[in-house]
Amino acid sequence: MNSRIIRETVLSLHGLKIKLQFKLVKNITLRIKEDGSIFLTAPIEMSVSEVQRFLESREQWLRQKLQQVLQEQSQQKQEPKYSMGELPFDGQHVWLWGKRLPAHFLLSGKKHGTYEVEAEAVCFYYRSELSEEARCAFVEFFYKQEVVNRGAQLMAVWAKKMGVQPTGLKVHRMKTRWGSCNVRTGSINLNTLLACWPQECLEYIVVHELAHLHEANHSPRFHAIVARYLPQWRERKKLLEDFKPVL
Repeated sequence: MNSRIIRETVLSLHGLKIKLQFKLVKNITLRIKEDGSIFLTAPIEMSVSEVQRFLESREQWLRQKLQQVLQEQSQQKQEPKYSMGELPFDGQHVWLWGKRLPAHFLLSGKKHGTYEVEAEAVCFYYRSELSEEARCAFVEFFYKQEVVNRGAQLMAVWAKKMGVQPTGLKVHRMKTRWGSCNVRTGSINLNTLLACWPQECLEYIVVHELAHLHEANHSPRFHAIVARYLPQWRERKKLLEDFKPVL
């Protein structure tokens, strides 16, 4: 059906502004966009007074819907965003296993580039001033080492349980994947940023990638293997998807 605009105008409904468009349509349609603007499409045979009466009959619904749209828009603006692959570091805080911790950069006689994880903070030690870029690299190194250490422990435990023999572990930052398995060589890759997520997520990824040494593809057999060893894998996967290390 031809939906070309024949004519348009703006109506007022007790303070609300509604953009009215007459088209070659059969039904009247009222919609609210994400920014709160209100549009109404009406058949060309309807008069403006008929449209006005229709609006008045739907005013209560319209105001309730408008309030809902504006509230959702406000919440979306307030909710901080996170893009996968982005380094969770604002210069003052880091994330470790799902917990947000202060990051203290300390000039020290200790070996340059070492760090210590305390109960309520992470201390980064250096012997000469660090640029912002160097601090980011230091934090990424910290995340990587945490995944290397904890990932190796989990891989050893789960490889024995699952009866597989991975040949090695590599950790690096990835933007689209949490892990991968080279079934030809037996090598496992893990995303550096898993250090920011709860440890249950790292364990799920380790089991997931080791399962590929039994079944290369994401077949029903593969998911059955994961479920056999980690029955709660769906909950772990959802946690991985829902958690956001926003500083």
